[in-house]
Amino acid sequence: MTAFSKFAGYILLKWTLFYIYQFTEGSTRWSFNKVNGEGLFLAAFMLLALPLIELVILFFPLQLALKQKGWIAMLLLIATFGLEFIIGWFATNQHFEIWMAVKIGLSILLFLFMYRKQLSM
Repeated sequence: MTAFSKFAGYILLKWTLFYIYQFTEGSTRWSFNKVNGEGLFLAAFMLLALPLIELVILFFPLQLALKQKGWIAMLLLIATFGLEFIIGWFATNQHFEIWMAVKIGLSILLFLFMYRKQLSM
């Protein structure tokens, strides 16, 4: 499996699990009673654009971190997950919310699960 397809699978799995969390346990209650154009645009942006942005922006830093060893790899991973948090922060509301912490926690756990053999720490 190529590195990019594995990373794309990681992003797809992370966002799928995150959307399931948002739909079932998140503080945002989804309502389909009043549908408007702005709401549909925001939903499409959140569902499609943010995963694609992360796919493009986070691929190279994570691959670089996987090629490093020791503290350099750890610092690159921290910076990459920090960048992921910043993307979500600026793409949404610039206020801390629980879903942001859940998403980063999910990202870290899935990363450790999917890339455990490649980590050279």
